[in-house]
Amino acid sequence: MPNPYAEVSRAIVQSLGGMQNIEAVTHCMTRLRFVVKDRALIDSAALKALPGVMGVVNNDTQCQVIIGNNVGKAYQAILELGTPAASGGAPVKRKITLRSIGAGILDALVGTMSPLIPAIIGGSMVKLLAMVLEMSGVLPKGSSTLTILTVIGDGAFFFLPVMVAASASLKFKTNMSLAIAIAGVLLHPGFIDLMAKAAQGQAVDFASIPVTPVKYTYTVIPALVMTWILSHIERIIDRITPAVTKNFLKPMLIVLVAAPIAILLIGPLGIWIGSGISALVYTVHGYLGWLSVAIMGAIWPLLVMTGMHRVFTPTIIQTIAESGKEGMVMPSEIGANLSLG
Repeated sequence: MPNPYAEVSRAIVQSLGGMQNIEAVTHCMTRLRFVVKDRALIDSAALKALPGVMGVVNNDTQCQVIIGNNVGKAYQAILELGTPAASGGAPVKRKITLRSIGAGILDALVGTMSPLIPAIIGGSMVKLLAMVLEMSGVLPKGSSTLTILTVIGDGAFFFLPVMVAASASLKFKTNMSLAIAIAGVLLHPGFIDLMAKAAQGQAVDFASIPVTPVKYTYTVIPALVMTWILSHIERIIDRITPAVTKNFLKPMLIVLVAAPIAILLIGPLGIWIGSGISALVYTVHGYLGWLSVAIMGAIWPLLVMTGMHRVFTPTIIQTIAESGKEGMVMPSEIGANLSLG
Protein backbone atom coordinates (compact mmCIF):
# COMPACT_ATOMS: atom_id res chain seq x y z
CA MET A 1 0.00 0.00 0.00
CA PRO A 2 1.53 3.36 -1.03
CA ASN A 3 2.34 5.84 1.71
CA PRO A 4 -0.37 8.57 1.63
CA TYR A 5 2.19 11.12 2.83
CA ALA A 6 4.65 10.56 -0.03
CA GLU A 7 3.62 13.66 -1.99
CA VAL A 8 3.17 15.83 1.09
CA SER A 9 6.60 14.86 2.42
CA ARG A 10 8.22 15.67 -0.90
CA ALA A 11 6.55 19.11 -0.86
CA ILE A 12 7.68 19.65 2.76
CA VAL A 13 11.30 18.94 1.82
CA GLN A 14 11.07 21.31 -1.15
CA SER A 15 9.63 24.06 1.07
CA LEU A 16 12.57 23.60 3.43
CA GLY A 17 15.06 24.25 0.65
CA GLY A 18 15.56 20.67 -0.47
CA MET A 19 17.21 17.70 1.19
CA GLN A 20 20.62 19.39 0.84
CA ASN A 21 19.42 22.09 3.26
CA ILE A 22 18.33 19.57 5.92
CA GLU A 23 21.00 18.69 8.47
CA ALA A 24 18.87 16.26 10.51
CA VAL A 25 15.27 15.12 10.88
CA THR A 26 13.40 13.34 13.66
CA HIS A 27 9.85 13.30 14.97
CA CYS A 28 7.90 13.30 18.23
CA MET A 29 4.25 12.40 18.85
CA THR A 30 2.79 14.88 16.35
CA ARG A 31 5.63 16.83 14.70
CA LEU A 32 8.39 16.43 12.17
CA ARG A 33 11.46 18.18 13.60
CA PHE A 34 13.99 19.48 11.06
CA VAL A 35 17.41 20.99 11.72
CA VAL A 36 18.21 23.12 8.66
CA LYS A 37 21.46 24.66 7.47
CA ASP A 38 20.08 27.92 6.03
CA ARG A 39 16.85 29.23 7.57
CA ALA A 40 16.49 31.80 4.76
CA LEU A 41 15.60 28.95 2.36
CA ILE A 42 12.51 27.94 4.38
CA ASP A 43 9.19 28.90 2.75
CA SER A 44 6.95 28.96 5.83
CA ALA A 45 3.90 30.14 3.90
CA ALA A 46 4.17 27.23 1.47
CA LEU A 47 4.65 24.80 4.36
CA LYS A 48 1.52 26.00 6.16
CA ALA A 49 -0.53 25.75 2.96
CA LEU A 50 0.27 22.08 2.35
CA PRO A 51 -2.57 19.58 2.85
CA GLY A 52 -1.96 17.48 5.95
CA VAL A 53 0.20 20.15 7.63
CA MET A 54 -1.55 21.53 10.70
CA GLY A 55 1.01 24.20 11.51
CA VAL A 56 4.66 25.24 11.52
CA VAL A 57 6.74 26.25 14.56
CA ASN A 58 10.22 27.75 14.22
CA ASN A 59 12.76 28.12 17.02
CA ASP A 60 16.51 28.62 17.31
CA THR A 61 17.41 25.03 16.49
CA GLN A 62 14.49 23.51 14.59
CA CYS A 63 11.70 23.95 12.11
CA GLN A 64 8.81 21.87 13.45
CA VAL A 65 6.09 20.78 11.02
CA ILE A 66 2.92 19.67 12.83
CA ILE A 67 1.37 16.60 11.18
CA GLY A 68 -0.72 14.96 13.90
CA ASN A 69 -1.09 11.30 14.85
CA ASN A 70 0.15 10.08 11.44
CA VAL A 71 3.53 11.75 11.85
CA GLY A 72 5.25 8.35 11.69
CA LYS A 73 4.05 7.80 8.12
CA ALA A 74 5.23 11.27 7.10
CA TYR A 75 8.61 10.61 8.72
CA GLN A 76 9.04 7.34 6.81
CA ALA A 77 8.16 9.13 3.57
CA ILE A 78 10.82 11.75 4.33
CA LEU A 79 13.46 9.05 4.87
CA GLU A 80 12.54 7.45 1.54
CA LEU A 81 13.59 10.68 -0.18
CA GLY A 82 17.17 10.35 1.11
CA THR A 83 19.32 10.64 4.21
CA PRO A 84 19.92 14.26 5.26
CA ALA A 85 23.48 13.56 6.46
CA ALA A 86 24.34 12.12 3.04
CA SER A 87 22.90 14.97 1.01
CA GLY A 88 26.09 16.99 0.80
CA GLY A 89 27.38 20.08 2.56
CA ALA A 90 29.09 20.43 5.90
CA PRO A 91 27.03 20.82 9.06
CA VAL A 92 26.40 24.48 9.81
CA LYS A 93 28.54 25.97 12.59
CA ARG A 94 26.39 27.99 14.97
CA LYS A 95 27.66 30.78 17.18
CA ILE A 96 28.01 29.65 20.79
CA THR A 97 25.95 31.85 23.12
CA LEU A 98 24.07 31.29 26.37
CA ARG A 99 20.87 31.21 24.33
CA SER A 100 22.24 28.64 21.87
CA ILE A 101 23.56 26.49 24.73
CA GLY A 102 20.15 26.57 26.41
CA ALA A 103 18.42 25.78 23.13
CA GLY A 104 20.85 22.92 22.56
CA ILE A 105 20.16 21.42 25.97
CA LEU A 106 16.41 21.72 25.40
CA ASP A 107 16.76 20.18 21.94
CA ALA A 108 18.72 17.24 23.42
CA LEU A 109 16.06 16.65 26.08
CA VAL A 110 13.15 16.91 23.65
CA GLY A 111 14.88 14.92 20.91
CA THR A 112 15.77 12.13 23.34
CA MET A 113 12.55 11.91 25.35
CA SER A 114 9.97 12.38 22.58
CA PRO A 115 10.55 8.94 20.94
CA LEU A 116 10.17 7.31 24.38
CA ILE A 117 6.77 8.82 25.17
CA PRO A 118 4.75 5.92 23.62
CA ALA A 119 6.56 3.40 25.87
CA ILE A 120 6.04 5.60 28.92
CA ILE A 121 2.34 6.07 28.10
CA GLY A 122 1.92 2.34 27.42
CA GLY A 123 3.55 1.38 30.72
CA SER A 124 1.54 3.96 32.62
CA MET A 125 -1.76 2.72 31.22
CA VAL A 126 -0.92 -0.92 32.06
CA LYS A 127 -0.05 0.12 35.63
CA LEU A 128 -3.37 1.99 35.78
CA LEU A 129 -5.20 -1.12 34.52
CA ALA A 130 -3.53 -3.25 37.20
CA MET A 131 -4.53 -0.71 39.85
CA VAL A 132 -8.17 -0.64 38.69
CA LEU A 133 -8.38 -4.45 38.58
CA GLU A 134 -6.99 -4.66 42.12
CA MET A 135 -9.22 -1.89 43.55
CA SER A 136 -12.33 -3.36 41.93
CA GLY A 137 -11.60 -6.81 43.35
CA VAL A 138 -11.33 -8.49 39.96
CA LEU A 139 -7.76 -9.56 40.82
CA PRO A 140 -6.82 -10.25 44.45
CA LYS A 141 -3.78 -8.50 45.90
CA GLY A 142 -0.69 -10.66 45.52
CA SER A 143 -2.06 -12.74 42.62
CA SER A 144 0.45 -13.76 39.96
CA THR A 145 -1.62 -12.14 37.19
CA LEU A 146 -1.60 -8.81 39.04
CA THR A 147 2.12 -9.10 39.65
CA ILE A 148 2.82 -9.80 35.98
CA LEU A 149 0.63 -6.86 34.91
CA THR A 150 2.53 -4.60 37.30
CA VAL A 151 5.86 -5.83 35.94
CA ILE A 152 4.67 -5.21 32.38
CA GLY A 153 3.73 -1.65 33.32
CA ASP A 154 7.00 -1.12 35.20
CA GLY A 155 9.27 -2.38 32.41
CA ALA A 156 9.55 0.91 30.55
CA PHE A 157 10.32 2.79 33.76
CA PHE A 158 12.77 0.33 35.32
CA PHE A 159 14.85 0.18 32.13
CA LEU A 160 14.36 3.87 31.30
CA PRO A 161 18.13 4.58 31.40
CA VAL A 162 18.69 1.97 28.68
CA MET A 163 15.90 3.44 26.56
CA VAL A 164 17.27 6.95 27.07
CA ALA A 165 20.77 5.78 26.07
CA ALA A 166 19.45 4.17 22.87
CA SER A 167 17.42 7.27 21.94
CA ALA A 168 20.24 9.67 22.84
CA SER A 169 22.74 7.67 20.78
CA LEU A 170 20.72 8.54 17.68
CA LYS A 171 20.55 12.17 18.73
CA PHE A 172 24.30 12.43 19.41
CA LYS A 173 25.29 10.13 16.53
CA THR A 174 27.25 7.60 18.58
CA ASN A 175 27.28 3.81 18.75
CA MET A 176 23.93 2.60 20.10
CA SER A 177 25.14 -0.80 21.33
CA LEU A 178 27.93 0.79 23.37
CA ALA A 179 25.53 3.38 24.82
CA ILE A 180 23.11 0.60 25.83
CA ALA A 181 25.95 -1.50 27.28
CA ILE A 182 27.14 1.36 29.51
CA ALA A 183 23.61 2.17 30.67
CA GLY A 184 23.14 -1.54 31.32
CA VAL A 185 26.06 -1.46 33.76
CA LEU A 186 24.06 0.94 35.94
CA LEU A 187 21.11 -1.50 36.01
CA HIS A 188 23.09 -4.72 36.44
CA PRO A 189 21.80 -6.70 39.47
CA GLY A 190 25.33 -6.95 40.85
CA PHE A 191 25.84 -3.20 40.63
CA ILE A 192 22.38 -2.48 42.11
CA ASP A 193 23.21 -4.78 45.03
CA LEU A 194 26.56 -3.02 45.51
CA MET A 195 24.86 0.40 45.54
CA ALA A 196 22.35 -0.86 48.12
CA LYS A 197 25.22 -1.92 50.37
CA ALA A 198 26.93 1.45 49.83
CA ALA A 199 23.73 3.23 50.82
CA GLN A 200 23.79 1.28 54.09
CA GLY A 201 27.29 2.55 54.89
CA GLN A 202 29.52 -0.13 53.38
CA ALA A 203 32.63 1.37 51.73
CA VAL A 204 32.56 0.90 47.95
CA ASP A 205 35.35 2.10 45.66
CA PHE A 206 36.68 1.59 42.16
CA ALA A 207 40.47 1.72 41.81
CA SER A 208 40.61 3.37 45.27
CA ILE A 209 38.12 6.09 44.21
CA PRO A 210 34.94 6.18 46.37
CA VAL A 211 31.70 5.37 44.55
CA THR A 212 28.62 7.47 45.36
CA PRO A 213 25.61 5.25 46.17
CA VAL A 214 23.01 6.06 43.51
CA LYS A 215 19.86 4.25 42.38
CA TYR A 216 19.69 4.57 38.59
CA THR A 217 16.40 2.83 37.81
CA TYR A 218 13.67 5.27 36.70
CA THR A 219 16.28 7.98 35.95
CA VAL A 220 16.81 10.01 32.77
CA ILE A 221 19.60 12.55 33.11
CA PRO A 222 22.56 10.23 33.95
CA ALA A 223 22.09 8.13 30.80
CA LEU A 224 21.46 11.22 28.67
CA VAL A 225 24.61 13.03 29.82
CA MET A 226 26.71 9.85 29.65
CA THR A 227 25.68 9.18 26.06
CA TRP A 228 26.70 12.71 25.10
CA ILE A 229 30.09 12.15 26.76
CA LEU A 230 30.33 8.78 24.99
CA SER A 231 29.96 10.47 21.59
CA HIS A 232 33.16 12.44 22.30
CA ILE A 233 35.03 9.52 23.87
CA GLU A 234 34.26 7.37 20.83
CA ARG A 235 35.70 9.95 18.41
CA ILE A 236 38.87 10.43 20.48
CA ILE A 237 39.56 6.69 20.84
CA ASP A 238 38.79 6.13 17.15
CA ARG A 239 41.59 8.58 16.29
CA ILE A 240 44.21 7.01 18.56
CA THR A 241 43.63 3.29 17.91
CA PRO A 242 45.51 1.62 15.02
CA ALA A 243 43.34 0.41 12.15
CA VAL A 244 44.31 -3.26 12.62
CA THR A 245 43.09 -3.23 16.24
CA LYS A 246 39.86 -1.22 15.87
CA ASN A 247 37.57 -4.27 15.83
CA PHE A 248 38.50 -5.30 19.39
CA LEU A 249 40.66 -2.59 20.99
CA LYS A 250 38.41 0.38 20.18
CA PRO A 251 35.20 -0.93 21.83
CA MET A 252 37.20 -2.30 24.77
CA LEU A 253 38.84 1.08 25.46
CA ILE A 254 35.55 2.95 25.00
CA VAL A 255 33.78 0.77 27.57
CA LEU A 256 36.75 0.87 29.99
CA VAL A 257 36.86 4.68 29.82
CA ALA A 258 33.16 5.51 29.61
CA ALA A 259 31.72 3.09 32.20
CA PRO A 260 33.94 4.26 35.12
CA ILE A 261 33.19 7.90 34.20
CA ALA A 262 29.48 7.06 34.35
CA ILE A 263 29.81 5.35 37.72
CA LEU A 264 32.20 7.78 39.42
CA LEU A 265 31.16 11.14 37.97
CA ILE A 266 28.36 11.45 35.44
CA GLY A 267 25.87 9.22 37.25
CA PRO A 268 26.05 11.02 40.59
CA LEU A 269 26.24 14.41 38.82
CA GLY A 270 23.15 13.58 36.77
CA ILE A 271 21.24 12.59 39.88
CA TRP A 272 22.27 15.83 41.60
CA ILE A 273 21.22 17.90 38.55
CA GLY A 274 17.87 16.10 38.33
CA SER A 275 17.27 16.53 42.03
CA GLY A 276 18.24 20.20 41.74
CA ILE A 277 15.74 20.82 38.94
CA SER A 278 13.03 19.05 40.89
CA ALA A 279 13.89 21.02 44.04
CA LEU A 280 13.72 24.32 42.14
CA VAL A 281 10.37 23.55 40.54
CA TYR A 282 8.82 22.34 43.75
CA THR A 283 10.32 25.12 45.85
CA VAL A 284 8.32 27.50 43.67
CA HIS A 285 5.33 25.22 44.27
CA GLY A 286 5.98 25.33 48.01
CA TYR A 287 5.92 29.14 48.06
CA LEU A 288 3.00 29.72 45.70
CA GLY A 289 0.94 26.58 46.38
CA TRP A 290 -2.11 26.19 44.17
CA LEU A 291 -1.22 29.43 42.34
CA SER A 292 1.90 27.79 40.85
CA VAL A 293 -0.31 25.01 39.43
CA ALA A 294 -2.63 27.64 37.92
CA ILE A 295 0.30 29.56 36.40
CA MET A 296 1.82 26.38 34.96
CA GLY A 297 -1.57 25.36 33.55
CA ALA A 298 -1.99 28.77 31.91
CA ILE A 299 1.36 28.63 30.12
CA TRP A 300 1.20 24.88 29.34
CA PRO A 301 -0.32 25.32 25.83
CA LEU A 302 2.51 27.76 24.99
CA LEU A 303 5.08 25.25 26.23
CA VAL A 304 3.51 22.55 24.05
CA MET A 305 3.55 24.84 21.01
CA THR A 306 7.30 25.38 21.41
CA GLY A 307 8.05 21.79 22.42
CA MET A 308 9.37 22.95 25.81
CA HIS A 309 6.84 20.83 27.73
CA ARG A 310 9.03 17.74 27.23
CA VAL A 311 11.79 19.29 29.33
CA PHE A 312 9.62 18.53 32.40
CA THR A 313 9.47 14.78 31.66
CA PRO A 314 12.78 14.02 33.46
CA THR A 315 11.68 16.23 36.38
CA ILE A 316 8.37 14.39 36.71
CA ILE A 317 10.04 10.98 36.57
CA GLN A 318 12.74 12.03 39.03
CA THR A 319 10.15 13.41 41.48
CA ILE A 320 7.98 10.29 41.32
CA ALA A 321 11.07 8.12 41.82
CA GLU A 322 12.02 10.12 44.92
CA SER A 323 8.63 10.73 46.54
CA GLY A 324 6.15 8.43 44.80
CA LYS A 325 3.99 11.34 43.62
CA GLU A 326 4.03 14.53 41.57
CA GLY A 327 1.72 17.38 42.55
CA MET A 328 2.52 20.33 40.30
CA VAL A 329 3.35 19.71 36.65
CA MET A 330 0.95 16.82 35.97
CA PRO A 331 -2.08 18.50 37.63
CA SER A 332 -1.26 21.64 35.59
CA GLU A 333 -1.12 19.57 32.41
CA ILE A 334 -4.41 17.85 33.19
CA GLY A 335 -6.10 21.19 33.89
CA ALA A 336 -4.79 22.72 30.66
CA ASN A 337 -5.87 19.70 28.59
CA LEU A 338 -9.36 19.67 30.13
CA SER A 339 -9.72 23.41 29.44
CA LEU A 340 -8.67 22.93 25.80
CA GLY A 341 -11.06 19.99 25.52
